[in-house]
Amino acid sequence: MRLTLLLLLSITFNVCAKAPPSIVFYYNDVDSVRELINYDRVVVNAKLITDKQIQTLHTAGSLVFAYLSVGEYDGEVLPAALADASPAKNENWQSHAMILTNPAWQKHLLSEAKKMTDRGFDGLFLDTLDSYYLFADSKKEQNIQQQALAKIIDSFHQLPNQPKLIINRGFEVLAEVDAPIYAVAAESLYDSYHPIDQTYHKVSESDRIWLAGKLEEVKKLGIEAIAIDYIPASDRDRQKSAAQRLIREGYTPYISDGLLYEFGTSTIQPITKRVLGFYDGHYGAMNSSQCHRMMAMPIEYNGYVPDCQDVNTFNFSRVDMSRYAAVFTWLEQASFQRVPALSQWLNTIIFKTPVLFINQLPADNSLLARLGIQSSGDLNGKITLTTDNNWLKNRYPLRFSQFETQTKVTIDKTTVTPLITIKDEQQNTSTLFFKAGWGGAILNPLPVASLANDTEVWQIDPFRLVNETLQLPAIPAADVTTESGRRILTSHVDGDGFPSKGWFPGKPYTAEVLLEHVFKKYTFPQTVSVIEGEVGKRGLYPKESPQLEAIARKIFKLPHVEIASHTFSHPFFWDFDKSVDSSSYGENLPIPGYTVDYDNEIIGTINYINKNLAPKNKKARLILWSGKADPKEDILAIAEKANLLNVNGGNTYVVRGNDNFTQVSPTITWYPSAVHVYAPVLNENLYTNLWTEHHDGYGRAVETFQLLGKPRRLKTIAIYYHMYSGAYPASLKGLTNVYDWAIKQKSTPLYLSEYAERARTLYETGIAKTLSGEWQITSTGIKSIRVPNQIGYPVTSLPELAGWNQGPDGHYLILNKARTRLNLSVNNPQSPRLLSANAPLIKWQKYGRSIQWSFNSHVPFEMELVNISQCTLSSDQALTKTEMKKNTVRYQSNKAGIFQGTLTCNNI
Repeated sequence: MRLTLLLLLSITFNVCAKAPPSIVFYYNDVDSVRELINYDRVVVNAKLITDKQIQTLHTAGSLVFAYLSVGEYDGEVLPAALADASPAKNENWQSHAMILTNPAWQKHLLSEAKKMTDRGFDGLFLDTLDSYYLFADSKKEQNIQQQALAKIIDSFHQLPNQPKLIINRGFEVLAEVDAPIYAVAAESLYDSYHPIDQTYHKVSESDRIWLAGKLEEVKKLGIEAIAIDYIPASDRDRQKSAAQRLIREGYTPYISDGLLYEFGTSTIQPITKRVLGFYDGHYGAMNSSQCHRMMAMPIEYNGYVPDCQDVNTFNFSRVDMSRYAAVFTWLEQASFQRVPALSQWLNTIIFKTPVLFINQLPADNSLLARLGIQSSGDLNGKITLTTDNNWLKNRYPLRFSQFETQTKVTIDKTTVTPLITIKDEQQNTSTLFFKAGWGGAILNPLPVASLANDTEVWQIDPFRLVNETLQLPAIPAADVTTESGRRILTSHVDGDGFPSKGWFPGKPYTAEVLLEHVFKKYTFPQTVSVIEGEVGKRGLYPKESPQLEAIARKIFKLPHVEIASHTFSHPFFWDFDKSVDSSSYGENLPIPGYTVDYDNEIIGTINYINKNLAPKNKKARLILWSGKADPKEDILAIAEKANLLNVNGGNTYVVRGNDNFTQVSPTITWYPSAVHVYAPVLNENLYTNLWTEHHDGYGRAVETFQLLGKPRRLKTIAIYYHMYSGAYPASLKGLTNVYDWAIKQKSTPLYLSEYAERARTLYETGIAKTLSGEWQITSTGIKSIRVPNQIGYPVTSLPELAGWNQGPDGHYLILNKARTRLNLSVNNPQSPRLLSANAPLIKWQKYGRSIQWSFNSHVPFEMELVNISQCTLSSDQALTKTEMKKNTVRYQSNKAGIFQGTLTCNNI
């Protein structure tokens, strides 16, 4: 049987000593590599993966292989140049069997292989090696084809990058090939798939014995033997058992569905961590939908990835449900009626995957009946609450609009649990919120109310809603709030108001006020931006430009200041495909003769800053979005292609008395080609009511940081403001109060670019489990993982993990490598570990009983270690040692920089 689009990689290993590296064969579309990064080796269709995704896999430490069909051309139309090279057709796969001795075919194969290796693929998986049997009837002709096949394989190894070669079967030519073979793969050792009728079967004993004999010959040659069997991901337990059997027999296992469209089981099993949400694009873009604005944050907090899809364009016919832990809809009734395919698809997954309906129920009565729900008739007159089961406690009153009808919803209480119920004047009752084994529903006017002041409020706890209806298992959660066990501290300034004059003696520019009273005074990392249209000669103030540029150079020369761009003309709106009300601000700064040019706004201004304002040892590589900060994917791609990081946007603003989670944004908006990183917390504009009152209002940002730090650590300590904050004595005082509070906190100061580097990779963090039950965490940039308290204490005896610190809501792991194995214990282990540091960790490498460590500290260095009574610590720089409580030792220095040394312990 042919292995469709397979690609394998092999490494010689001692099967008795440990399980081999994991491998995946995946031939479905690749929108993200967040699942693929779980595997040590990845086999894909080269046409379905981008160069950027290959780079991300390499960042995760995965080897990437491209599928190459050697014996068949699988395109729909055979090119004229290859017409004479195909004497037969493979009817099972509707592909063309090719003559391997044909020079045109050989040239085509070598050209395709070079294209793949030039793109960065580590190796090739060579499939359809035995297709010549479709036309070569005689033994003589078969031998001729085999000799040509051996030469073709050898030619691949002679390419400049010398790709690793995995072959699918090819037993007949193995001894004839001079090139080193990385691995040999074979499918259907125990379990097979029949593509014609799409059924799964057990392999006959005679076929199994024959194939096992061939693979035993492969192992005797010292070549890895990979066995691919077919069991769908809906039966993970059976996949696991099958993989464990193959490992015991000396094979590298991969168990998946027959088309290799799902993420299967190898020596690891990926944890399903996407949550599929549906919004209706007729009512707005994804980043303005409730799916993103309301639900993404609590889902993200739990370590899962919100995947918001437009119900109008989603392809329901080809959904890989092995990647989704749950599904929810936040739709209007018209959306269900407009897209009947949604209800039809829901009928196929309900009772298999948890589903939550928000706002409205489906229009399909047969589906509702399956779920134990009946929706018919309307309530009349005044509607009142009957039960709320403490869900509405201490929340805003539940109100019903007289202009909207309230449909009567009846549930089968034997299978569905009512949580909030209501009644009308005629005592007709309806269930507004309920949960069941299949998920649940929360209906209009829940769960979010719109207030008269144009704000929105959660009427229930969104975290509790997610936990009790979507039924997401507790998992280690990728985290961007913390670094080296401490909450991250950043500071960044939008350039608005740089030329404005402050209300201080001598009328200095606001930038001068901030230079003297903030930028020079607080020497932890600060990111400062300018608007070229305000300071440059091409902008609004060409006569003042020399003086303004001189001030900018002084700011950027400070060693702890990072340079950023706040665009050329400060566009107030970045989505020009839709009409916007620009009457208040215009569309951008009124620079004479200028029309917004996105390349100039992003790349042009970066070039201006680097050429005219930046000192020789610094370059700007960060764009801070202006105005509404709502760039779409195509705008983000401009920055992405220029290797620029980006931050700003989001709506996170909470203070005491106004602490609703509707105003807490997710970390990012993720697109296949780019990522929009939100500012963790909003700037001073809302704290000062757009500068109309309370000029010292930004001082209340301390409340924001406190509220978002406990009981859940949702955001970093992120100081964010404009140059305008240097305009008034009151605003400057409010700002410095925030700085004074922040520097007293036990934090890890980072540049905003460092935060952005971590945040943009949040959703591409892999969580898997080994077949022996260990957690495996794969990071493409994240440095911290939060382990919820309920799943145990981290065990730090493994070399990949430097340590962890107890936070308000879990154990915050300090990652040391791209791939980390993690054991959890019900008891707090007493082994030596890094508790925290105020600096990014560079190295934590174990050698016997010693650990070599190094940090890059932006501020005077400090680290804390626990359980080191049997240890000695050495450092290349002088450190002051202080004994703390709870077996904790603190080491400090009075300067910043790179620190390194060795920790030697008798109890490691």
